[in-house]
Amino acid sequence: MIKKIILAGLLSVLSFSVFAADKGEVFKLSYIEREPGTDEYEVTMLVSERYIRVDELGEDNGFIIYDDKTKTIFSVSHHDKSILVIKENVFSDDDLPVKPVVEYLQLADAPMVSGKSMFNYRVFVNAEKEGVEETCIEVQLVEGLLPEVRKILQNYQKVVSGQQAKMTNNEITEMQTACFFVDQIYNLGEYYEKGLPVQEWRSNERSKILTDYKKISVDLNKFKLPEDYRQFSIGADSKTFIK
Repeated sequence: MIKKIILAGLLSVLSFSVFAADKGEVFKLSYIEREPGTDEYEVTMLVSERYIRVDELGEDNGFIIYDDKTKTIFSVSHHDKSILVIKENVFSDDDLPVKPVVEYLQLADAPMVSGKSMFNYRVFVNAEKEGVEETCIEVQLVEGLLPEVRKILQNYQKVVSGQQAKMTNNEITEMQTACFFVDQIYNLGEYYEKGLPVQEWRSNERSKILTDYKKISVDLNKFKLPEDYRQFSIGADSKTFIK
């Protein structure tokens, strides 16, 4: 079942012209994110040709930098002056212990965004009870919008999932459900190949809404890492999962 679209105030901010990029121009994407047990919070992503920077507004605990050239994520913590380094782990979903199904449908009643149509991209698995489906991922996206931004966002998702896949035992349990593997472990971000997501729902009850995007000029030092912070990596036997 397709979830209700929240488009109030969204169409007006998703109609920006794309200006010619220069040295200091990046895309700024703004989101409202929700997860169980916490108040909703705002997150911004600065996306250049090579880097992504992720910040939670109102928090000064740190930030995330993704370097697409080296396929590496750097999670910076100001609290202990450390940087968690997550390098690319190339993986395949061939080891996925369940066979997911993708449903891709145009949202016929949805208005056009920047002259492009909206679609619903849903990934689900068939539950043990016959005829029952369990939705693992549901994304509402604008088809064909911002391909240069979508490509680096997908690469970032692959590095996150590669870290998870490196640590999994591929055993479905009460805690590690089929959707857990589809959504949080072997998520290759194929929906980015279709379009730019404006709303996302996850099986772990996390969700996000794109509220604004625009081209802005920034100081490119924002993509630099603190030079005096300690860097470390997660071992293959760690059970720490990345959000």
